Amino acid sequence: MSNEIFEIKQKKVSDLLNSALEKYNFKYCQCAFPRFQQIIGIDCSKTGDSFKCWETEILISLSKKYFEIIDSELKDENVNQTWICKKCKSEYEFGWSDFSIHVDRQKLKLTNLKALEIGKEIQKTTPLHLGLFGHSYPDKTEMDFVEYEELKKYILEE
Repeated sequence: MSNEIFEIKQKKVSDLLNSALEKYNFKYCQCAFPRFQQIIGIDCSKTGDSFKCWETEILISLSKKYFEIIDSELKDENVNQTWICKKCKSEYEFGWSDFSIHVDRQKLKLTNLKALEIGKEIQKTTPLHLGLFGHSYPDKTEMDFVEYEELKKYILEE
């Protein structure tokens, strides 16, 4: 896929994820939606691989405005902030890693959920449209690469 086509797809997914966050925060907050938790929870350190997930990166970046951010002592080489939801006060650990000059990734790990979950349940395999980028990848049964409309239906809970 050319860079130009990827950038168009990335903008479309970014707009979709921004709309999802607005919807979640209108109903209550992003923390109350298991599908938000699923997408931000994609973390290659859980599998021992070295990749980033485009949807995760975008969703973490877009959701930052919904959190109070507290710099914390370095807990490990990757964790350097605590994010607290402005509405429900759920707590997350934020961090990042560099795997190479080409691959880095953010992580946002839920540590204390205080919201009552109101969103739809997650699917076992995570639907992704942009997908993964890196050096090594998890088992293909964990993620499903889908067309944009399917991701839209899933993330907006339609």
